[in-house]
Amino acid sequence: MQRFSHWQMKVIRRLLHFASPLRHYIPEYFVYTLLGILFGVINFSMLIPMLNILFGVTETDFPTQPPDFEVSITYLVQLFNYHFGQTITNHGKLYALGLVCAIVFAATLLANIFRYLAVRVLVRLRLNVMERMRTAIYEKLVVQSLQFYSNSKKGALLSTMTNEVQEIEYSLINALQVWLKEPFLVIVYFGVLFYISPTLTLFTIFFLPVSGLLIAALTKKLRKMGHFSVEGLERILSHTEETVSGIRVVQSFAAENYSAQRFRALNREFSRISKTMFGRRELSSPVSEFLGITVVVGIIMFGGYLLLTGRSSITGASFITYLALYSQIIQPLKGLSNASSNVQRGIVAAEKIFALLDEPVAITEKPNAVAKKEFTTSVTLQQVSFRYHTADVLKNINLTIPRGKSIALVGESGSGKSTLADLVSRFYDPTAGQVLLDGVDLRDIKLADVRSIISFVSQDAVLFNDTIFNNIAFGTVNADPAQVEAAARVANAHDFIQASEGGYQTIIGDRGLKLSGGQRQRITIARAVFKNAPIIVLDEATSALDTESERIVQDALSKMMAHRTSLVIAHRLSTVQHADEIVVLQKGELVEQGTHTALMNKRGYYYRLVQMQQAWPLELA
Repeated sequence: MQRFSHWQMKVIRRLLHFASPLRHYIPEYFVYTLLGILFGVINFSMLIPMLNILFGVTETDFPTQPPDFEVSITYLVQLFNYHFGQTITNHGKLYALGLVCAIVFAATLLANIFRYLAVRVLVRLRLNVMERMRTAIYEKLVVQSLQFYSNSKKGALLSTMTNEVQEIEYSLINALQVWLKEPFLVIVYFGVLFYISPTLTLFTIFFLPVSGLLIAALTKKLRKMGHFSVEGLERILSHTEETVSGIRVVQSFAAENYSAQRFRALNREFSRISKTMFGRRELSSPVSEFLGITVVVGIIMFGGYLLLTGRSSITGASFITYLALYSQIIQPLKGLSNASSNVQRGIVAAEKIFALLDEPVAITEKPNAVAKKEFTTSVTLQQVSFRYHTADVLKNINLTIPRGKSIALVGESGSGKSTLADLVSRFYDPTAGQVLLDGVDLRDIKLADVRSIISFVSQDAVLFNDTIFNNIAFGTVNADPAQVEAAARVANAHDFIQASEGGYQTIIGDRGLKLSGGQRQRITIARAVFKNAPIIVLDEATSALDTESERIVQDALSKMMAHRTSLVIAHRLSTVQHADEIVVLQKGELVEQGTHTALMNKRGYYYRLVQMQQAWPLELA
């Protein structure tokens, strides 16, 4: 139990870093909480004089002289009894009863006001923690490398951002609220109970460890089941995301039932684990309630024995007040036990969030990285190798890309073309060797400067659910409309943009699905033109287009590549015949290099690739 508590508090301490500085919350919260508890105790303490009035206690039962001053609860009680007795003597019992009721009313009002203010402080704390946590997760995701995303499931990442954070809010933050308030409530109430009857209070404390042991036995099993429950939800989200993203494939293969069966199996397993876990979690509530009632029955029996046999100075009014106060302790004790039970899912969620936040970033910037705003001579790959897990993707690549030249990368699928382009863009770092920009290793240059010098246009037109204008000017605040339009004209996109319902302010939908494939690709080209980077990387930018769209996009690419250095990955070899140099890759090795004419005359690997592409349509015919 001690080890569990230490681990639990370690997670909570880390969570509290998201709420820092805590000086904005904790002092204010404790002041409101203590005042709320104080007025709550005063409220219940008024039961004794109220019952005394109702059950025939006379003014002669109260002290006739004020007590000597001392710093103690006894002094305050005797002082109140003296003035209360004087009130009964001077104004009568009915007036005294009205005064007690007024005190109860005022104490109840103030207690609830301060409880509300305390809750408002915790709401600010809760929202601040959630806001900072989501921001931390998002900022971690946007700096992670492509290798991280190739090893991760999108559904798991989305689950971390949404479900895990929400689970922390519902369980850990609620538990934190309980732990910050209920212990003080229990301590103050037990202090008052001990003052009323030390013997009876010691008797009640004997039963508390029994409840703690039973709740601990339940919570020990919940952590493991909570882990499996979170993983099950991730699998459901991943499967749903894959189905939605690939709905064309699902429907074209008539695989709706197959996908639904897989989903039902995942959903059924998640429900099975959740039922067991929730069953055990909810068991803590009736167990704690049963134990609470058992203790109350025991108190009534033991307290009645003390009262009826005269073995204690406790009076009937004090005993009833004692029971009323003790009933108020049951709820915070129950809240503490429930918090210990409910916190398990939050602990599991926090583990997943912290695992993501602690994930090392593969592509980082050195503290002494140099600034570089211009590209002047060349990009050079020296003895570059790259290994992905245990597979060698690139092996000892030596290549120079002079400024202003167009270099084409060709080869079969899996030959390493895209990986080489990613190394030039520093989406990856080489396993061995160097990628040099004007003779400076990319790893020694500020990362933002590397990215500002290189524009990237991929085969998949990645667009965002925003306006056409904002997609072209992506990453730029208060972009010049004239420059955006000029970029669109270079990309042969201005005409269809103007024909759109909202022009440049047209919302293009999720991933730009309101546009055709050719239109989407021209928007991405316009985005690259607007960036105006001196180096352009084109990763099979036209391979997914029809002939007419390819012609329009290829024309836009030619305009964009003019007077720029370009690295072109080509699937259709006919599109790169006019490149200044063609680099041929085979199984991660550079096997040929030269112009189209020189490579064709050589009749080597490139020649065979060209012949196969030319023969393929005939074979299909």
